[in-house]
Amino acid sequence: MTLQLDLGSFAKNADRELLKRIPQRVASYYLALPVASEGGRVTVVTAYPDNVAALSVLERLLNAEIVPVSSSELALQEAIARIYPEIAPATQSILVWTDNPEWCESVVTMAQAFGRVLDQGVHILDSALSLGDVIDAAGRQDVSLLVTHVSDEASLARLVHQSPASLLLVRGEYTATDHLLIALRGYASDHRALELVLPIIVRDHALGTVLPLARSSSTHLNELLTGDSPARQHLRTFLQELGRQDIQVTVRLRPGDPASQVVTELTQAPYGLLVIAAEAEGRFVWQVLSRIDNENVWPGRPILVVKPPVGVNRVDADAIDVNDLSE
Repeated sequence: MTLQLDLGSFAKNADRELLKRIPQRVASYYLALPVASEGGRVTVVTAYPDNVAALSVLERLLNAEIVPVSSSELALQEAIARIYPEIAPATQSILVWTDNPEWCESVVTMAQAFGRVLDQGVHILDSALSLGDVIDAAGRQDVSLLVTHVSDEASLARLVHQSPASLLLVRGEYTATDHLLIALRGYASDHRALELVLPIIVRDHALGTVLPLARSSSTHLNELLTGDSPARQHLRTFLQELGRQDIQVTVRLRPGDPASQVVTELTQAPYGLLVIAAEAEGRFVWQVLSRIDNENVWPGRPILVVKPPVGVNRVDADAIDVNDLSE
């Protein structure tokens, strides 16, 4: 059983040294806060204590074993707003890079279209830059998105695994986005996905289809629909946020393992963009990308990979194996 914690008075007694290890952007992405440290273990209050991938990231950042304690999304959002100092947000920008000059026009055109929708500037990086330098540039506080096309599987795997900025993967010529498929992971990262897609839906009057993903192939569809299950509560919150923008979306449910749910749904409608969030290194995202390519499903369409704002050590990155990114 996971304990629950009242965060009402936490801001006054917060361990500032402990909080320094978890930047505000990371705390917001995961809706998680470290509250106490003792004997090499750190108690972390989180809205999703079952999110093993997120806890592994926090464990690495805190360099300690994690003891998860449960709290509500709303309580954590309010606590994060109280605890972290108010800093004027940096003007956000979009980076553009491809290692293949033949793809430059398509990548730049896609980035400019998203720049107009998100009201952000576009900065084009030299194609001669190394992948490591591009990933370092993507880690800047003012970068919201890296729009890219890479020419080989190993480079793509490294980007998915290592980029601290969300990725827009260009896979063909630019066309207007008129229908989005938003795969919900059922975790806090879905809120970041919503932040990115809302301007697209609102400005372009695009259609939106929400696909809540089962946690595993053994999850039954009625678990996503009945009672007050965490998945149902999360879906309700997500749809309420869309409703406040007067946006109507379709909800689709599919049986099977999570990757198959996404791949199958892509064959059912002329979607213009797939949106999917990563919880840690992007292992699940990589599984979906591999299935799409290997099965030649939905060719040439862009994929928006929402990433946690956490970099990977260069030493670890050099050891990345494409096969290690499958689940």
